[in-house]
Amino acid sequence: MEQQFVLVPGAWLGGWCWKYLHPLLREEGHEVYTPTLTGLGEREHLSHCEVDLERHITDIVNVLEYNDLTDVVLLGHSYAGLVVTGVAERVPERLKHMVYLDALIPMNDDPVSAAEFYPLDEWKTMEAAAEDHAGGWPLPDDHSGWVGISDEDTEWMREKAVPHPLDTFRQQVNVGTPNVSLPTSYILCTQSGMDGSTLDMIRQLCEQREWQLGELDTGHWPMVSIPQQLSHQLLEVH
Repeated sequence: MEQQFVLVPGAWLGGWCWKYLHPLLREEGHEVYTPTLTGLGEREHLSHCEVDLERHITDIVNVLEYNDLTDVVLLGHSYAGLVVTGVAERVPERLKHMVYLDALIPMNDDPVSAAEFYPLDEWKTMEAAAEDHAGGWPLPDDHSGWVGISDEDTEWMREKAVPHPLDTFRQQVNVGTPNVSLPTSYILCTQSGMDGSTLDMIRQLCEQREWQLGELDTGHWPMVSIPQQLSHQLLEVH
C-alpha cells in the first residue's frame, strides 16, 4: 500500500541529506517529502529571522496542511525528534505513524528542550561556538556519528552542513498527553556515540510505550551510511 513519508532532517542538515533514501522509497511506490527547516540548507538565507523550535514545528505543519497530506508517516531525525513531537501535538489527525530516527524524545509528559539532553559543560561549549557563528552551532569536527560514512560523503555533508540556530535548542516543546492510538517506531543507531546505558534506556522506553523498535549497526546518519537498510526498516512500519 502506498505511504506518504515526510522526512524531517536533524541539526545542521537540510532536505538534501535524504538523497540516497528518497529514491529507494519512491521506487517502492511511495510519496516522499523532504522539507528543509528554516535557517538550514537552501533556507540558510532565512537564518537572520527569529528561528526557534516553534518555527520549525510550523514549517512541518505547513508542509502537511498546504500539501493536503493525511495518513502521513512522519519521521524526525536527531534534533527533529522534538520537532515531530510538536507536530503530533498540533495536527495528530494528519498522522498515521511516527518514526523517531536516532532522535531526541521526551522522557515523560513534561515540556522539554533539546538543551536539556546535554551536560552543562557541553552545552556551554555549544553556546560559545554559536556566539562565533551568529547564533548558529556549527557541526563539531569531533562529532561521533560518522561511522560507516565514506570520505566522499563526509566531505559532501561537511560542505552542506549549516550552523544550527541554537535558539531551537533552548525552547521547550509542549508534549501534552501522549496519543496512545498513534503507532510509533524508534530506529536506534547503535554506533552513534551513545553509551550502553543510554541505548538500554531507549530500548526500555520503547518497550514501556509499546513502540516498534528497530536497530541499525551504524552511526548517526544512516540515511547516508546505510540507506538501503534504513529503507527496509521504514517499509516495515505499520
